[in-house]
Amino acid sequence: MKLAAAVTTSLLAMTFPVLAADAPLVKVCSENDDSFPWLLKDRPGLTNSLFVIAEKKLGGKIELVGLPWKRCLEEAKAGTMDGVVKISYTPERALELGVYPMSGDKPDASKRLLNDTYSIYRIKGSSVAWDGKVLKADGPVGAQSGFSVVKQLQGLGMKVDDGNRSANDNLKKLIEGRVVAVALQTEEGDASVAEKPEYASKIEKISPILVEKPYFLIFSKQFYAKSPDQAKNIWNAIGTARESAEYKDIVKKFK
Repeated sequence: MKLAAAVTTSLLAMTFPVLAADAPLVKVCSENDDSFPWLLKDRPGLTNSLFVIAEKKLGGKIELVGLPWKRCLEEAKAGTMDGVVKISYTPERALELGVYPMSGDKPDASKRLLNDTYSIYRIKGSSVAWDGKVLKADGPVGAQSGFSVVKQLQGLGMKVDDGNRSANDNLKKLIEGRVVAVALQTEEGDASVAEKPEYASKIEKISPILVEKPYFLIFSKQFYAKSPDQAKNIWNAIGTARESAEYKDIVKKFK
């Protein structure tokens, strides 16, 4: 997956304690499929741009490696990857997988990479409905394998088909009638529907959104135990970079 080449900048800043010049390379993984606009296979996404800006504060390198999602999680759990990019919080992940930036007993949203939402997509005119509390769907709902929304859908009483990872594969199931609705991250879902005329003519997104979540860079338990200060410096730099005028301008112009 070419999504993720190493992001390299060596400028030092006085705002944060910086990483030593000979600090070990931080190697983190992400999913190796498009997650528009954050992670893209054919060009740098917004997450890559965020890391470039953060590195100006850090004076160290963040290498971003694209892997199948489940393998990415497995390698972080084993400590062969230093962390995972673009992952939402669940207590199970905090217990078993890696370390989040925390504020008390909750993840610290000021250190997030981004906020993203999930929405429900259905065939135009179908009876699938969502009022913010109750999801009405007479059949299975598609969702991407390994994503936290699966448990949310199950908690709403849905039978979930999470046999495929990509947004396009799930939308294809919807078109073919194998599921009655699909839950996708909104920006990725919108982009996937818009890029195929067949999807755009037959599929619609319904309101309200299903859920909004912050997404983080988390570190493996092994990495955090070895380098807690380095992890905290990276989280601080990400939070500052995300709120910078430079990054906001990139987000505004991104297409």
